[in-house]
Amino acid sequence: MSFFERLTRDTRRITLDCDVLAGLWTSRPEIDATPEAIEGILERGGIDAPLLSSSRGCWYDEAGAVVELREWARPRGWRRCNAVNLRDAVGFPERLDEWISDGVRAIRLPGVTQGQHPTNSGYRHVIRTAAERGVTMLVEGGFNDVQEAFRGIGAKVVFLDASYYELADFLLVAADEDGFVASTRKMLGPDSFERVCGEVGSSHLAFGSGSPLQDLEPTVWRLRDARISHDDFTAVAGGTLARLLEA
Repeated sequence: MSFFERLTRDTRRITLDCDVLAGLWTSRPEIDATPEAIEGILERGGIDAPLLSSSRGCWYDEAGAVVELREWARPRGWRRCNAVNLRDAVGFPERLDEWISDGVRAIRLPGVTQGQHPTNSGYRHVIRTAAERGVTMLVEGGFNDVQEAFRGIGAKVVFLDASYYELADFLLVAADEDGFVASTRKMLGPDSFERVCGEVGSSHLAFGSGSPLQDLEPTVWRLRDARISHDDFTAVAGGTLARLLEA
């Protein structure tokens, strides 16, 4: 049986995608990122639900994005991930407490999009505040570029841009950080999923597609073709992220 024949017969569901954006992405206006388009992408990939962020919040309007994200997600039963304005962290603890009261358990730190680095004072303030409250952080940027600021504080972090070329460094750090998780989007090497699951455990890997800015199929196919156990598949396909959000 060919690779593609096996894929078409694989009916296992991906229960949660950690990396999905809705709304106009300013630098790529040709992409349809409406909630309706997202529904179609999820159906195509056999994905039950996203942890959804608003493109608007990543770029320029934190407050407006919070409102529209609530309007998009609640009727569909989707989980929300509010994007943070890292350029202005004044008053962030109060805003985060409001979001938590409204049911939000994850925030997106769009440092690359906003031109902000974790060494900046405001960014560090956001990290410490979220870690103290047990909120999961979805972080843009190469793993080695950003990870140091999250270490040693009990942070729960999904590194959205951790890549196969950083795999060895991720494994070394994740062995000491229970809450460090790599998204699958750039971990597409021939043995990357297997090494994470085998060396530090599937609790350190979460399915993320980067939809609709990235092609869905490579990440879905890589997970379905991975040489990992049923339990590890279930964890990577949504269980790891669900655990972070519920803890």
